[in-house]
Amino acid sequence: MKIYKNRQKTTEICTVDEWFKNCPPANPKKQWVDKRSALEMAKFWTNSQKQSDFQSFLQKVKKDISFDYAIPERATNFDNYRNPRKNDLCIYARDKNDNILVSIEGKADEQFGNNYVYTEWIESLLEKRVKSESKKMERIIELYNRFDNKAEFLELRYQLTYWLAGAIEEAIRNKIKTVFLIVQEFHSNKTINQKITLNASDFDYFVRFISNGCYENVSKNEILGPINNQYTKEIDLYVGKYTIDFL
Repeated sequence: MKIYKNRQKTTEICTVDEWFKNCPPANPKKQWVDKRSALEMAKFWTNSQKQSDFQSFLQKVKKDISFDYAIPERATNFDNYRNPRKNDLCIYARDKNDNILVSIEGKADEQFGNNYVYTEWIESLLEKRVKSESKKMERIIELYNRFDNKAEFLELRYQLTYWLAGAIEEAIRNKIKTVFLIVQEFHSNKTINQKITLNASDFDYFVRFISNGCYENVSKNEILGPINNQYTKEIDLYVGKYTIDFL
């Protein structure tokens, strides 16, 4: 599978150095280090054997899936405001029937964002007081409406809500019928077990919410789905976790 800087495919990425040059993380000094997700994602996905291993993982539920190309740091719009959702990696794939989008969120033990929705909402109100042009409050309200105005939505990690929204809207724009949301974890002697456990709890709560309670939790190297409901806008959604344990 080839990796490109953008959908125009003007710049191909073949090495870790090219990945960093064309699609650097927001905070290179902190993120571009061994055993942290940004650098480990680049190492993993520029290795053709590891790409094949991951494809085999997805074939547990989509046996005919094949990868076309991938884009790191792919921005996906889910509303009309600035600052679209950035995916660590988007893979455009297919099987014998349909086009498929695989959105991957890399994690060592980093949280799914700093806040839960209710905290972000409070902060957006305070921000609006000092910066009237801020649209963060409007964005959160639109997401709240998108997820049926349920009180449980407030307990979700904010990052997870717009990860799903961005992936679904990207799929709709490209006439894609199947979406995978995969957390790719890198566990090592640099990760903290308590943080990994919290991430697992937050992700499980997200899965319970978006599946309307059909699924309770996601184990290591497991894929759940398809989920097809009002939250996925009639797109078949699969959620999963792919874990690499460094010795």
